Amino acid sequence: MIDYYEKLIRKGEIQKLRDYSADCWIEVINPSKEEIEFLVDKFKLEKDLILDGLDIYEMPRIEEENSKAYIYLTIPTSKIQNEYTSSFLIIISKNVFITISKFELEIFDKLKGIKNFLTNKKTLSFLQILLFLSNNYNQDIRKILREVKKDRRNIRNLKEKDILDLVLREDILNDYLASFSPLIYMHAMMIKLKAIRFKENEKEFIEDLIVDLNQTLASCKAALKTITNMRDYYQTTLSNNLNKILKVLTIFTVLMTIPAVLSGIYGMNIVLPFQGMSGIFWMLIGIVVLIWAIVIIIFKKSRIL
Repeated sequence: MIDYYEKLIRKGEIQKLRDYSADCWIEVINPSKEEIEFLVDKFKLEKDLILDGLDIYEMPRIEEENSKAYIYLTIPTSKIQNEYTSSFLIIISKNVFITISKFELEIFDKLKGIKNFLTNKKTLSFLQILLFLSNNYNQDIRKILREVKKDRRNIRNLKEKDILDLVLREDILNDYLASFSPLIYMHAMMIKLKAIRFKENEKEFIEDLIVDLNQTLASCKAALKTITNMRDYYQTTLSNNLNKILKVLTIFTVLMTIPAVLSGIYGMNIVLPFQGMSGIFWMLIGIVVLIWAIVIIIFKKSRIL
């Protein structure tokens, strides 16, 4: 699907166009083979680079071909089942501003509602996308960090469902973390692009974004460390509780084995010592109690109890 959008500066609204114009934003979502061929022929694009942009697992990077910048970005999304991030492609040149993705991501809906998103100012529009991306990562990670800290205060009352939620958050953060290093490196290399000429204030803006991304990266690592510590605490507590249960069951088994042995001996159909005595039952009870006392003393001295 290929759509064309242009910002009406007077009304401050974005309008969907029927066809391409020089100042429009071209939104491409899951294009067919025919649409890809159209883009290649119409705008002189590299087909292989377009296909890379449709791969949701493509890592952030920059390619320059024929005075066009192909910028691959990753962003958090909830629109893809079992995935937490998705890659998309931005193509920028003097006369072209194209976004290409496999799925219709949240960022595209957001851009259509931004009042100062001017399609005729391609560099500014691109920087707004970078800002939205940085803020999106920051908001998601801070939200997870708040939830983790809330769970940490109630760590003694964590249940299995809570631990599963922690593991899910850990998986999300690991997915984010895998994108950060290439994303930050890509921002640093962006200033050297020949296809896009950034002004000094725009270069400073990109440098500020790099600082923000590094701070978000630090928050991501802090959240991961907290989750790991909580999971380790839960596993240690669970293991200790299991050991205590096994210890109690073992001691109970040892204590019950003693009368079982004596009763088994005196239950045999053979002649045994003292079996004719009238008080043999209470004598055996006393022997059992005495053996129990000795065993308990041994356990206490060995710090088993």
